[in-house]
Amino acid sequence: MKRATFMMAASLFAAGVAIPQDLPPGVLLLSRVKNHVKEELQRLPNISCLETIQREHQAPNGKMRPLDTVCLEVLTNGHKELYASPRDRKFSARHPLSFAGSGILGNGIFGGYLKDILLNGNVSDEYKGEEEVGGRRLARYDYRLPLMWSGQTIQVLEGSGTVGLRGSYWADPQTYDLVRLELNADDIPPTLPITSAVTSINYARTLVGNNVSVLLPDSAEFRIAKFSGEISHNRMEFTACRVFAAESTISFDAPDSTEQTPRFAVASVDDTLRPLPAGLQIAVKLRGGISDDMAVGTLIDGEVASNVPAKGTVVIAAGSPVRGRIRRLERYTDPFPYFVVALEFTEVELQGIRHRFYADLVKVEPAPGVEQALVSDSAISTINAPADQPLMVPDSQVPITGQIVTGQDLQIKRTREMLRLHNLPGVATFFFKGSKLNLPQGFRTVWKTRPLVP
Repeated sequence: MKRATFMMAASLFAAGVAIPQDLPPGVLLLSRVKNHVKEELQRLPNISCLETIQREHQAPNGKMRPLDTVCLEVLTNGHKELYASPRDRKFSARHPLSFAGSGILGNGIFGGYLKDILLNGNVSDEYKGEEEVGGRRLARYDYRLPLMWSGQTIQVLEGSGTVGLRGSYWADPQTYDLVRLELNADDIPPTLPITSAVTSINYARTLVGNNVSVLLPDSAEFRIAKFSGEISHNRMEFTACRVFAAESTISFDAPDSTEQTPRFAVASVDDTLRPLPAGLQIAVKLRGGISDDMAVGTLIDGEVASNVPAKGTVVIAAGSPVRGRIRRLERYTDPFPYFVVALEFTEVELQGIRHRFYADLVKVEPAPGVEQALVSDSAISTINAPADQPLMVPDSQVPITGQIVTGQDLQIKRTREMLRLHNLPGVATFFFKGSKLNLPQGFRTVWKTRPLVP
């Protein structure tokens, strides 16, 4: 009955009919907030923002530790989102996780959740009064979106499933701007081995050029917990937002392609990558160093280290530019400090023509700290220590320096574990031992091109 009353009140308001003043508290305000959000999404131009994601991970029974930082360029019109590495020339509708290579990333922050919660007629809302949030008096509403109307899918390595949503949102009663939205996974199916998934988004007015002010996400967080006790946490910040349509036009509705190429007003950008012949061996060296303060998604530049011959002629000259990005940069401390680094090369330029860099890694040339496999040793076996004679256990037998035992049996048993990484075409993945990452300028990798069609 309450929902029927609300729907009628909202319709009368939209038609400009006088509304009785004895409506349940918050009904008229909610109608105005929803109309305001709808208008904001309809007038939102193509917007480009830099998204910086700080990712953390907690192993079962462990502590929450920093994992990596991911940087993406997000292009949105309030209905769909496209992604690219910062300063890249191509946007793609692929899930943003494809730019990170591992871990967990979310999407739909721009507009998607607003439509699902505030513009969906299947959501039940309940006014909870005003609260002070960040020094502002805001109206709070609790909501629930049932599973059958949700369409929200969560996918993890162990399984996937569709969930309902419940949570709260806060709106400014004076401007009708949405200020904060919280979403909790509800009706979690047995096929999805998680205990919770929580997303929170903070919105703010953003000046995007030519005195255009729009309501955009300012920051967001995402946290997912599994039955195993593993927890992943993302903290997202959105900066450098601008009107993309002021410089170029882009279509979000191309039916036959997932990649969209902006065409600028004066010069046409040729983004067609030509293939390289298969079987070429190419050595690539970095033009700049890589450190642990860089973010995943950072574009990197290299060059061909030496001439590449084929059939008696040079097909790729030394010094030809090679471009790519940092695909993984993850920090670990157990059993000792190390990083997992992945460098992805995507194109090589030959005489001003860009070619697709589609190749298998042949080798990573030696550099301080760089390892293609990590070896971890542990030791447990039995040594009898007489009660009247202390026994010094050598460092070579146990990983505890100078351990002294008396009157007991010491267990010492050696075991060895080796960690290796998998490489994708065009991606060099390796370990870097140490608490600080310093990959020097001139760091070299060697590749062998492969055919695009098996």
